[in-house]
Amino acid sequence: MRIDDRVLDEIRQKSSIVDVISEYVDLKKKGSNYMGLCPFHSEKTPSFSVSESKQIFKCFGCSAGGDVITFIMKIEHLSFIEAVKFLAEKYNIELSEEKVDKKKLDKITRCYEANVLAAKFYMQNLKNNKMALEYLERREIGPEVITAYGLGFAEDSWNNLLNYMKSNGYNEEELVEYNLVSKSQNGKYFDRFRNRIMFPIIDLRRRVIAFGGRVMDDSMPKYLNSTDTVVFHKGRNLYNQNIVKNLDRSRIILVEGYMDVISLYKSGIKYSVASLGTALTPEQAELVKKFGKDVYICYDGDEAGIRATKRAIGILRSVGVNPKIIRLPEGLDPDEYLKKYGAFNFEVTLSEATNYFEYLIEDLKKNFDISTTDGMTGFLVESAKLVATIKNPIERDLEIDRLSKDYKVTRSAIINYINRNKQNYEDKRERNREYNLKNSRQTTKPVAKNIQNGFKKSKYQLMAYAAADENYIKIIKKYLNLEEYLEKNEVEVIKSLEEAYEKSAKDPLEDLKESGKITETSYRIIKEIEVSHEYPDKIIEELAKTIIKSKLQEDLKSNLSKLEKLDRNEPNYKEKLKELSEIIIDLNQKLKGEMKND
Repeated sequence: MRIDDRVLDEIRQKSSIVDVISEYVDLKKKGSNYMGLCPFHSEKTPSFSVSESKQIFKCFGCSAGGDVITFIMKIEHLSFIEAVKFLAEKYNIELSEEKVDKKKLDKITRCYEANVLAAKFYMQNLKNNKMALEYLERREIGPEVITAYGLGFAEDSWNNLLNYMKSNGYNEEELVEYNLVSKSQNGKYFDRFRNRIMFPIIDLRRRVIAFGGRVMDDSMPKYLNSTDTVVFHKGRNLYNQNIVKNLDRSRIILVEGYMDVISLYKSGIKYSVASLGTALTPEQAELVKKFGKDVYICYDGDEAGIRATKRAIGILRSVGVNPKIIRLPEGLDPDEYLKKYGAFNFEVTLSEATNYFEYLIEDLKKNFDISTTDGMTGFLVESAKLVATIKNPIERDLEIDRLSKDYKVTRSAIINYINRNKQNYEDKRERNREYNLKNSRQTTKPVAKNIQNGFKKSKYQLMAYAAADENYIKIIKKYLNLEEYLEKNEVEVIKSLEEAYEKSAKDPLEDLKESGKITETSYRIIKEIEVSHEYPDKIIEELAKTIIKSKLQEDLKSNLSKLEKLDRNEPNYKEKLKELSEIIIDLNQKLKGEMKND
């Protein structure tokens, strides 16, 4: 889609840059320009200049600059097209667009409108429901916080929202598509959220895009979240993003759940965000990076929380963020900690946050008995490997210093080990990507052993991706017909992972192991596979191709073997011969098609 140049000129002419920026920054006239505190970095002395005559802005502190469209892109975290639309709406300028899919735009508009209508419905329900209000009161959530976050309540009814939305002109199928209503196997429609406190998810343009619902008792799942729709992509949004985007962005805390965010907010700590019922994604990490100069992770202190913290560290580092870790005692989550110890003690704990590398080293130490020579050697070898993944030479040197002083080993010993083994782990992420692509591209010859090894390996890699991120399951389904190319138990693993994500499980793979839906051996293999989060779409596509080819080759070999063993004297010989021949011809054609697609 392309915006007409004449429209861009009209937007620049009609929108006063001073008026627009004044809505975000307190500007004061200084000579021919206006000055204020920069909204894009933390400062005490104004260095942010706006020129009314030139219609541009410039910060002499962080070098941010541009015109009114650039400013809206940066401050609202919008794409160019979105920023243009934002200003066009503000100044009543009609957009002249090329290649507009009107049907899709209408669907998007209706989805936004449906979400707003549902949010107001839930908010009204909350006002009228004594039980839900008492629950929030027990959680020390008062009217101010309820209003700030637009909290609501979904009644314990199968069709209250459904009937309300239908009375406002929506049909059942579109409500299913918008994730407000579900459809049973026998074709009945019912409210997706029932008997839950409702948390609207709001985007950077203050639009309701989805919902999360929490039960008020111990029933499961505790949280139920919207899945992706035409306006909502779970892995690209954060809870509380609409509030933190307007703060000074000096720091931001990454927490696990809605209640953690709200507990921090009512304690005066407004700069926290939560991923939406899924593990942190690279897209969410990029958002976190924009929202805060200093990034803190404050996940639950239990085992699942520790695993999630280590994963989040890896994702954040991949986008250039070195986070600090807030370590809460007694396995508490932020909500529980604030109730027990209060906001002041949380601020103290935050000020004592651990450097991400120190956190990983401490976690690594748990695996070794460092009172023994073998244990200490093993620990230092693994620590050196961790140091080698640090790309910044100054940071790497400082961490070598820390290891040397803390564990009484010479700097030269650590450096020598790293240099000797450099080729084994230098630029680890890139090598992992190449490794995954290489393995997923392997074309195995029709020899049973080769097929089995490559086939099994690729399937385990695929399941590792499914266990790593909910969004990867969608990519898997895009490239692979699960029932056709995977074994029944493998299909069940992926479907069970999908169900675990739906229930907002902290560690879906762990859930499968505990419920007996995956064998201990398969669990260990999948857990040990390192998933690369760079180019996942391409890697999964290549894995799918390998699996399809391997399955076709395996089936071809099996049917050729049956053909060889076919006895001319057995009953129905001709029918069996014809059937096997047709199967073999079909498999050969499919295999040739796959080879051509390589």
